Amino acid sequence: MANDSSFLFAGIRFDRKKFATDISKFQKKDSDSFVNVTSSIELETEKLEEPVKEKPPSLKKRKRKGTSSSEEAVEGFSVFRKSTTEKKQVKKSNDDEDDESIQLKKEQNIQLERDSLFRKKHNIHVSGFNVPSPLENFDELKSRYKCKSYLLRNLAELGFKEPTPIQRQAIPVLLHGRECFACAPTGSGKTFAFVCPMLMKLKDPAKDGIRALIVCPTRELSAQTYRECKKLAKGNKFRIKLVTKQLMRNADFSKFTCDVLISTPLRLRFATRRKKIDLSRVEYLVLDESDKLFEPVLFKQIDTIIKACSNPSIIRSLFSATLPDFVEERARELMHDAVRVIVGRKNMASETIKQKLVFTGSEEGKLLAIRQIFAESLKPPVLVFVQSKERAKELYGELAFDNIRVDAVHSDLSQEERENAVDNFRAGKTWVLIATDVVARGMDFKGVNCVINYDFPDSGASYVHRIGRSGRAGRSGEAITFYTEDDIPFLRNIANLMAASGCEVPAWLMDLQKKKWKKHRPKRDAISTKAKVSVPNTRSETRFSHNTTLPCLVEPS
Repeated sequence: MANDSSFLFAGIRFDRKKFATDISKFQKKDSDSFVNVTSSIELETEKLEEPVKEKPPSLKKRKRKGTSSSEEAVEGFSVFRKSTTEKKQVKKSNDDEDDESIQLKKEQNIQLERDSLFRKKHNIHVSGFNVPSPLENFDELKSRYKCKSYLLRNLAELGFKEPTPIQRQAIPVLLHGRECFACAPTGSGKTFAFVCPMLMKLKDPAKDGIRALIVCPTRELSAQTYRECKKLAKGNKFRIKLVTKQLMRNADFSKFTCDVLISTPLRLRFATRRKKIDLSRVEYLVLDESDKLFEPVLFKQIDTIIKACSNPSIIRSLFSATLPDFVEERARELMHDAVRVIVGRKNMASETIKQKLVFTGSEEGKLLAIRQIFAESLKPPVLVFVQSKERAKELYGELAFDNIRVDAVHSDLSQEERENAVDNFRAGKTWVLIATDVVARGMDFKGVNCVINYDFPDSGASYVHRIGRSGRAGRSGEAITFYTEDDIPFLRNIANLMAASGCEVPAWLMDLQKKKWKKHRPKRDAISTKAKVSVPNTRSETRFSHNTTLPCLVEPS
């Protein structure tokens, strides 16, 4: 007991001998009470010592939050340990994905830089979101787009070795299912740029109505496009049809089906309204020479055709050598997520054409000038453009008796006569072909050495398309433009186009005031059959009358 309770009486001296009797009497009872007191004291002491030994309960709680407790752990399963490993796995997978995305982004940036340098080399300008990479060669049609062998074989037979700039960019855009409006110089291969991807996307012939539609502004261009399509589709049984008078007269358009249909706007509009032709399944719509088609005269017809092509998944494309601002605006309204492709400078003539301006003074001077050119160096074939069909007839009547194989093509001729005139010119039977602007659009005459603008063009687009009949497919050509006193106010506009295509232009031309061009078609005198010349008594002297002006083949300073 002394040992058990000695800590309670520390420092007190107790005489056990003196009180031995008393101690013996209460020994049992005291021991019990001392035991109780001791136990209660021990409990209280434990309670007092407990917070001292385990003072920071907050640390214990924090430890539970941060790490797993051995008391709470279940054999074979630990919630906290599994979540940690999952976090590590997720973090690792995220890091892998980040690495992959960074690597992919690097590759994309490298490809974009490579494409940009390639486009710069070929003078290609694009705008739009995520534009496909251009073609480097025709072999990529097979490796990238699984082009069928018949089309590659036809390309080789037709002499296509390397794609032109417009073909390099427009073909991938259309093969990716993107809509496109493109501008490229005359003779740069725009027809092939939209026919090739169209045939590749159609794959095989089908009887599901009209699947592709090509609209051209003139019958001559429609017939030419039809021939080019047939050449490229050789070896495949595509049904390619041209809307002619005979077809309009005999065909049952309610049951009409074909893979590719080619037409002018007026005939197609008539077939849509009267003959009930169904264009709701058209998958590909091409507007060739779109700037001409969007002019006010033809726009209503084009609008009817566009509305009739109601397939929601249709792919539209516009191609032309000139792309005025109003055409771009309508193209953006018409198309969705379109890609704009410009080769060279917009509305620019071909750089392979040597251009020259000749001042003739008056209408009589023009006739003298053209005869002088033919007498000095006639290098057929030569195209001569005038502003009206009446003037085409007059000039034909004048040159027909000059021992020159000459012919004329204009809207007063029947379709057969027009086709014969164009075919004879292509075959070399005709040396000089007199034409109005009806032939200036898209017609491909291979090897035309010279274009003469007998009458000053009525617009910049008309000038570009006229002289574009020469210098096609990389060949060299020459363009001569006559101008009189009436044409001088618009001379600066032509000078700007010449300078843009790399021709040397005299400084005095660039100093002229630029005037807004509004269909310059002045009333001109009739092309006279004879120049008015009075012969004096002296044989050695020749005097022209006051209304006759000799041509000036050198520009005035």
